[in-house]
Amino acid sequence: MNSDEVQLIKKTWEIPVATPTDSGAAILMQLFTRYPSNLEKFPFRDVPLEELSGNSRFRAHAGRIIRVFDESIQVLGQDGDLQKLDEIWTKVATTHIPRQISKESYNQLKGIILEILTAACSLNESQAAVWAKLLDHIYDIIFKAIDDDGNAK
Repeated sequence: MNSDEVQLIKKTWEIPVATPTDSGAAILMQLFTRYPSNLEKFPFRDVPLEELSGNSRFRAHAGRIIRVFDESIQVLGQDGDLQKLDEIWTKVATTHIPRQISKESYNQLKGIILEILTAACSLNESQAAVWAKLLDHIYDIIFKAIDDDGNAK
């Protein structure tokens, strides 16, 4: 990513990271509403959808999602940022491999993340394209880890 793209990511990121748990909850709620089968992969799968927003396990997971993105965005523009991104997202992928999450589910999440970011940050088409570029890079890392493991779908 070039420096203009990094600055755009960092600037627009200020909006969702200001309320990390709520931002992560918005992403997960949209995912579970649109693709309900994904809820089965989470430790709070036994909680009815309408009660999730107040569930402590759900809110903790929602906050962790935003924190890992925040860690990633903080390293952008630093020396070795691509290697740091690789380390961050390989670790995320590796910890999720035992849950047998399909690439289809990951791609569903990716679409929801872009949708929520676009709405929350009022992204225009070119700004959304920069975010998509970052997510494509992150997903390349995740899918490589899944493929290298050989056990995931």
